[in-house]
Amino acid sequence: MSYRLFVVLVGFSVTTCFGLGCSQNQPVTETLVESEFADQLLAPANYLSNIARQAPDAVFRVERGGGVRKAVVQTKLPNGQSMTLWIYHPDPLPQTKIPCVFIAPAGTMMIHGLQLANGDTPEHLPWARAGFAVVAYELSGNADAQTSSDDQLKSAAEKFRQAKSGLLNAQVAMAYAREKVSFVDPQQFYTAGHSSAGTMALYVAEMEPQVKGAIAFMPAVDIRASLGVDGITYVQNAEIVPEAGIYVNEISPITHIHRLSRPTFLFIAGDDRPDITGPADSFGKKLREMGSDVTVVRVPRGGHFEPMLDPGIPMAISWLKMITQNN
Repeated sequence: MSYRLFVVLVGFSVTTCFGLGCSQNQPVTETLVESEFADQLLAPANYLSNIARQAPDAVFRVERGGGVRKAVVQTKLPNGQSMTLWIYHPDPLPQTKIPCVFIAPAGTMMIHGLQLANGDTPEHLPWARAGFAVVAYELSGNADAQTSSDDQLKSAAEKFRQAKSGLLNAQVAMAYAREKVSFVDPQQFYTAGHSSAGTMALYVAEMEPQVKGAIAFMPAVDIRASLGVDGITYVQNAEIVPEAGIYVNEISPITHIHRLSRPTFLFIAGDDRPDITGPADSFGKKLREMGSDVTVVRVPRGGHFEPMLDPGIPMAISWLKMITQNN
């Protein structure tokens, strides 16, 4: 990566949203909603379920510290590319089927995907210890914003777009949970995540009817505002993401807020970056004006990361327990 791109965008690797991709030869002008409807109409019936059934069974092992078991599974995307899932359940398992929380990795530059890493585990374990199943899924187009070249980012962005900006990754994860994980309640699927994963949690909840609720900690709900003019201009001029401004608008949760009909938990830190907090505040206000079921928690300080772990996740767990009881 060039030094200029690093200077312009380095903050996003720890503070913002999920990746985005675009074809070199085909600028993004269609709406993703229309593309999603087309996929549903043209795809073979139950094609994701059929892919999931062919994947290996999950083999669970006790996690260090006890109280949780974890499995690592390699499944496939429709194009044949591999995709990793980390699946957790409370140990011992309850007698009844349990709700499932889907979490993407945080820390992308919004122009690529990301693999799961050990640093993601602290965001997974509290949910399982609280009695939920967890499926953590990676995002196609893995890249490192600080070390990847423009060509590598361009390739990663293309893979990410082929996975419908991460939506397909989430859908494959849900298909695996539905078809292969016997203790999961398929009527109780929820999305959660911090930073870029929080953006993904909202976006997937907007686009995927299976999702019954969303939890987002410090998400960038307006990706155009988060990238800024300099970031979008560089990414577009370097041909990493042609028509970048159009594209990031199309995958921003704020664009599709009218589709967010399920209960939503939005967590904001007052001293986080203004391009995160300002749009997030407006997002929560707009949901309330629409009459949506939204809970907004705004803590005064703590920065972008620590408040998510405490008090964010414990508060969200209490909220989700109330939601699941109602469901």
